[in-house]
Amino acid sequence: MQTPTSAKTSASHWIALLVIVVLGGLQVYFHDVTFHGPDQIRDMEVARRLIHQHDWPLNGPPLFGERFHLPPGFYYLLALPLLIQDTESAVFIVFGLLFALSVWFLWRSISHCFGSRCALVYAVLAFPLFSSIYTHSAWNPALVMTFSNVVLGLFIRLVHDQQHGGVALPVAALLLLQVHPSAVPLLCGLALFALVDHRAALNRKALATLAAIVGAISVWLVQSGAFAKLASTASPSGAPSHGGWLTRLMDLGKWRDVILMPYSVIESITPAVPVLQAIAAGLLALMAVGLLLSLALGARNRGIRWVWALTALWFVMSMAFLDRGAFWHLDVIHPWLALLSAYGLTRTGDKFRCPTVLANTFALSAFAMVLAGHMMLYTQLKQEGKYDLLAALLFFPRLDLPEHKIPTYAYHQLQALRHGLASQGICEDQLTGLEKLVIGNVTNRTPLGGKCAPSETTAAGQPRMRYFMAFGNDGQRFGFTRRLSPLLTVGASAVYAAPDANLRINGTPANNILSAHKLDYMTFAPARLDHGLDIELDVTSATIVRVAFRCGKNYPIEDAAQWKVDGAQPLQPFASTHAWYLGSIYYDVEWMLAPAPGSRTSRISSTLGPLDCDVSAIARPSVDTPKAAP
Repeated sequence: MQTPTSAKTSASHWIALLVIVVLGGLQVYFHDVTFHGPDQIRDMEVARRLIHQHDWPLNGPPLFGERFHLPPGFYYLLALPLLIQDTESAVFIVFGLLFALSVWFLWRSISHCFGSRCALVYAVLAFPLFSSIYTHSAWNPALVMTFSNVVLGLFIRLVHDQQHGGVALPVAALLLLQVHPSAVPLLCGLALFALVDHRAALNRKALATLAAIVGAISVWLVQSGAFAKLASTASPSGAPSHGGWLTRLMDLGKWRDVILMPYSVIESITPAVPVLQAIAAGLLALMAVGLLLSLALGARNRGIRWVWALTALWFVMSMAFLDRGAFWHLDVIHPWLALLSAYGLTRTGDKFRCPTVLANTFALSAFAMVLAGHMMLYTQLKQEGKYDLLAALLFFPRLDLPEHKIPTYAYHQLQALRHGLASQGICEDQLTGLEKLVIGNVTNRTPLGGKCAPSETTAAGQPRMRYFMAFGNDGQRFGFTRRLSPLLTVGASAVYAAPDANLRINGTPANNILSAHKLDYMTFAPARLDHGLDIELDVTSATIVRVAFRCGKNYPIEDAAQWKVDGAQPLQPFASTHAWYLGSIYYDVEWMLAPAPGSRTSRISSTLGPLDCDVSAIARPSVDTPKAAP
């Protein structure tokens, strides 16, 4: 097997550096092409209050339905880039650089302990396809792999050299724990190693550091109220039974979903990207083969035995504790799996006396797959502006919710929309459509447009314009945007202009009815319509009426028989569609109406009784005047 000494001068060394620079450079180049949803927006608000108002948080991001909070370390880390520049982009660039540097740090440790061939294969596997999209976001899981890389690098050096600096490993482990609790099983493994090999793991510096950490956490538990909250919410009767732990651990379907997760997250992207799925399947197969080979060939290496021990402990504890996990829970263990897989592949090459040129060619081929996958993900997300992810595939065991999707907008898309709307002088209340409701729900209602002026007319006395937001090829299904040229196009989102049709929703002149009540930090309750929905408008010619709903439960809104039209007659059949997003169900419906003889006012009303739905409505004159529908 290649020695650490040869690793310093081998070609593998320079190829690995090239891999890290290129893949790390992609994170910086596409820094704003990253997911930016309610968690990120909430955390950025906390970090900005820390910087500008000196509002020092005592708790970190909430967990388990806000029943518990982490220590506040993540918020202080998130605030540091804002000292350089108070923008989200500063966070994205700094976090992307930190991730790349952590990969470099672990690569150096692997080169030192296992040789440059192993380190090269690790470098290729270190940037997982899907997770790399958010390792430079403002989300707390973004830093999980970063600190896990550092912890693993320090740990394998400790095992290999039998020397402990005393401070770095405990501090890195503490920071990892404050970023996400998925690190707890690894910390238990580190504690186990300290007990077994206490001479190498524990010295005066290490003991002093651990004592300081325990003291700091104890103070936090008391001062933040976390200890009291834990005590008050603890329920012995609700504690998991031994049978429950064993059932979760032995759930074969759950294990299958965990093993397939690197592929499933790519499979969850809709519409499907077959080439990207093929790349993800190939990389998963490569890592799986490496893990099996490592299991067979790594027993004689003390460092690999310990990495396997901590990895196995992590899986056993996580699978036994979690009723249902999610894709981001696996981020903390990815560096450990990448190292084990790299060791198995390179050890096999050594046994068969594989030439260095052939080994490097193999690594470069795998790198080409990784690079192609990353470029495809980034360019498509930048071009489209968002991914719709099938929620069922993102959890283990999988959810029995085949229609539910999670809309994930890129920060680049949201900012481009804001700049585009500002350049057109479009304010928030002028926006309508299902796309407006979806974006509002996934961004904590952060405004896209500015605040509207009080005047309802322009300086020329003309009716103020309304604007309809649509995503994708809306004109294929609905007539509202057909034959209309968009005023603004950003990614796959488009904004169309229409004159104010003087809509009245339940007697109030408005185009949007929204609730201001929040169910939790990321979800607004839908508006309560006690008397159902009644839309009144002036119809003097053929008119298209488009109405979007965000509802808290399923209603037969797409059933035309549930709607009553007075003062007008339909010109085309009722059109509708629906989508499940983040626990809400969205409906998009459309009528094309012609005025009834002798009537200038038309009314569309539901017969469904009370509704729990946000509503966004708009109308425009029809370009065509087709004959009335039979």
